[in-house]
Amino acid sequence: MPAIRVLFFTNRLGGGGAEMQALRVANALDPAEFEVDVAVCRAGGEYERLLAPTAALHHLAPARVRSSTVGLVAAALPLRRLVQQRAPHIVCSFMDGANAVAALAVRRSGGHPRLVACVQNPLSQELDDPRHPVKRAVFAAVRRTYPRADAIVALARGVAADLVHHIPDAAPRVTVIHNAGVDDGLPERARQPLDPDVGPVPHPLVLACGRLAPQKGYPDLLDAFASIQPDTGATLWILGDGPDRRALEARVAQLRLAQAVRFLGFRKNPYAFMSRADVFVLSSLYEGFGNVVVEAMASGAPVVATDCPHGPGEIIRDGESGLLVPVADPARLAAAIRRVLQDRTLAGHLVAQGRRRAQDFHVTKIGAEYAALFRRLA
Repeated sequence: MPAIRVLFFTNRLGGGGAEMQALRVANALDPAEFEVDVAVCRAGGEYERLLAPTAALHHLAPARVRSSTVGLVAAALPLRRLVQQRAPHIVCSFMDGANAVAALAVRRSGGHPRLVACVQNPLSQELDDPRHPVKRAVFAAVRRTYPRADAIVALARGVAADLVHHIPDAAPRVTVIHNAGVDDGLPERARQPLDPDVGPVPHPLVLACGRLAPQKGYPDLLDAFASIQPDTGATLWILGDGPDRRALEARVAQLRLAQAVRFLGFRKNPYAFMSRADVFVLSSLYEGFGNVVVEAMASGAPVVATDCPHGPGEIIRDGESGLLVPVADPARLAAAIRRVLQDRTLAGHLVAQGRRRAQDFHVTKIGAEYAALFRRLA
């Protein structure tokens, strides 16, 4: 039987959960059944080295392009040519901007590939600032595009509901497939030593991981940590970089926590940090899904997370596989962190149940759901 040809498209293989999801799904497809191409606008993403050797990687935009927006525009014509050349049965794109470009390339390619648009963030985020010209343009594009897609994959039920609220005509196309947060290599990476510059691991250790941006609610985490640090003696490590770093460092100084908080920047192997944490905290105001919650569970960390739209509540059963707290409530967040640090029986229970729950998001299971969708469409 001829292979089903699938062309994946996203901005870059690196930098975030959407890109990791594209990588994991591409790698999960059985090469005996699927022929995989991966096209990216910009080269050099740190996940490129993890792409399976059976998949062909294509860089579409000129190397000098650094802007993601410019990269998408520059990739439109090369993507159309690649679709014409490779004649895929399925074009599967990730993120709203890439989905709009993929739809344009498919429509103008002259062929008949099926378009699968993967939505990784609630559309409400695109509407947060209606004055922002790029957000306004992306929303206008997907409002036209999504009702004509052959399938729309939302990574959480909340994201699906949000999408249908804004684009009701897209409802018949929408299906929910959660992100793959675990692969076979994760446990081994979680056991690896930390980077040499990190030094010894303090205990108790509170860990957070994510872009230093307003979405992640780090001011709430810092306020919560300030209230528990004196009596627990805990240390807070934050992995990730972003535009809010200076403001957060200033907040740490204001709270007199400079000796207890470290910003460790982007790390290629966050799982090694997660496996050593006494509690992992997600303080986000909103999420598409919250890959790091699943990754922390699989790495063996007890998890405290805000019950934010749209992912953690679909991953965690409160009190069983983690603790959920209200959004933007530092006092409740502090109480949950303290509870895990002081009740090691509870912490052990959360670790055991968290590991078990994380397997529901293993790449084998999630990849099989994508494969079934591709078979049906092809």
